[in-house]
Amino acid sequence: MQTDPEPLLGPNDPAPFSWIVRAPEKRFLLVNDHAGFATPEGLGDLGLSPQHWETHIVGDWGMEAIGRELASRLDGSLIEGVYSRAVLDLNRRPTDWDMAGAVLDGVEVPCNADLSPQSYQARIDAIHAPYHREIEAFLEERSGHPDRIIIHCHSFTPCLMSQPDQRRPWEIGLLHYNETDRAAAALDWLRRNTDYTVGDNEPYSLFERMTGSYALHSLPRTAPAITFEIRQDLLTTSSAITHWCDVLEAMIKEVF
Repeated sequence: MQTDPEPLLGPNDPAPFSWIVRAPEKRFLLVNDHAGFATPEGLGDLGLSPQHWETHIVGDWGMEAIGRELASRLDGSLIEGVYSRAVLDLNRRPTDWDMAGAVLDGVEVPCNADLSPQSYQARIDAIHAPYHREIEAFLEERSGHPDRIIIHCHSFTPCLMSQPDQRRPWEIGLLHYNETDRAAAALDWLRRNTDYTVGDNEPYSLFERMTGSYALHSLPRTAPAITFEIRQDLLTTSSAITHWCDVLEAMIKEVF
């Protein structure tokens, strides 16, 4: 059984979250779980090849840029996850099998293989728990905006590496669960105002696979949540980032 170095995070390792803007009085909170690509110094590259460090299994490509520009436009708060999702997926719950998966989309992750329960828990304690505690503390502050909107920011791949023949037809998808999410109105706006193929609970459904951040912070609340997924091959240039922020900003301001 494999064990991580102790402690997992050393003096040269960053904190597990980064507030780009922290202002509870602002209406919008952007949650960007997979913006970061760091690993603890003691884990190095996790045994992954340089090629794998260019894929979706290590993070949501394009989301750092989208989240920061969108937060600026909406005058909102923004928290980012710092560590790669291959170390520990912040958008999972501790009971999810692929939170520190030994195989991610068909790729073996050597540092996650046969990980001891103690090391698994240590990753949760050092990375997952502080990140989500910080979000909860922010949402519970008395000075918080009375009409809060939580925006969960994500990108997805044109196809899974393990299923290369199954192309995903959507350019953007919205995930939703609570009726208060105003998904019908948001989906309608995107379909009326863009030519994109818009996914309704795609590329996966919250009714079939509840994500960690939505479950922990949006599911227990009546406040609307916007969970968007943009196909990552459409996020490779600064002009593309600007375009998608134009679309999201207009949709959010009109629907929410």
